[in-house]
Amino acid sequence: MNSAPAISPGLPVEVGEIDRQLGRLWEQSDAGKVRASLVNLVIYSEAPDAIAANTPLLSEIASDHAFRALLVQADPKANQSGVHAWITAHCHLREAGKKEICSEQITFQLDGPAAGRLPSIVFSHLDSDLPLYLWWQGELHAEPELQLWRWVDRLIVDSADWSRPATQFRILREITTLGHRRSGACDLNWTRIFNLRYAVAQVFDLPAARERLGKIGHVVISHAPGRSLTALELLGWIASRLGWKLDTGGGQAVFRRPDHGIAHFEIQEHEHSVSCIDSVKFSFGDAAAEVRRERTGDFYLLEFNAPGGETFSQLLPAGREKMSDVLLSELSRGSRHPLFWPAIDAIEPLLADA
Repeated sequence: MNSAPAISPGLPVEVGEIDRQLGRLWEQSDAGKVRASLVNLVIYSEAPDAIAANTPLLSEIASDHAFRALLVQADPKANQSGVHAWITAHCHLREAGKKEICSEQITFQLDGPAAGRLPSIVFSHLDSDLPLYLWWQGELHAEPELQLWRWVDRLIVDSADWSRPATQFRILREITTLGHRRSGACDLNWTRIFNLRYAVAQVFDLPAARERLGKIGHVVISHAPGRSLTALELLGWIASRLGWKLDTGGGQAVFRRPDHGIAHFEIQEHEHSVSCIDSVKFSFGDAAAEVRRERTGDFYLLEFNAPGGETFSQLLPAGREKMSDVLLSELSRGSRHPLFWPAIDAIEPLLADA
């Protein structure tokens, strides 16, 4: 059985006493605090440090987004079955002179066969009829939990943590077909490049670049160590938006443009990167464009150069890549990401080597 976490997530309680103890927690709180919740946020992880790592993360995001959090650390391979629980509240003063806004956190440690109680644990402790967001950290299980997925409004994953992305995306796609009509999936890797995708789109708003869309012959994406899948998702978005089709024949992967021309691509790792994606470069034959992350400040620099001295440059917001910022961005946006699966489809054959 796992030992108690090194960083306490609050007051230890018996599972059957959670609701009563939460009630006492609020009865004993002062009048300057008010409980709030916009969503049920469930975090599931099988990492041994999941409670210690996620408790401060939840405290941080609670300052901007109210929730009831269910943090579940599971060890399905443990020899003994056991369930341990803790309760706490994360309170933040958002405006001077106002009451503190508090979000509840209920933490569970599930060992051995008790890990199979995840659906009942979740459903027993949801906050009324608020939407259910489930952040599944690490690899998805090969056999989806049908009872759970059918109730999830938003499944959040982070493909940056996956060692077998081709298999994991297949499982993710299967899970999304099991949900109700409101359900959706979100990859935090996709969220990380939201601002970058916006910056790249600005390139093609330029008249001189737009008229050369069909002439793009080369794309180079530079990424940080361990972020090749992030680069591939960006490449997939570019290809899907431009109507390119991947051709892996002939021993070299290239894209076929709608005009039957060829677009080559390179994915390069940059050891001293300051961002998950450092830069994106396009060659249009007689012109070139680049979007790169500036080393000072949260900005992308867009540069476009064409014959005859036709140049253009612009600074665009890059956003932050700290996990709390990425998660908050997704919780606040809450969109269905209609371009995500077309991007994955565009580079699917490349995922086996990612």
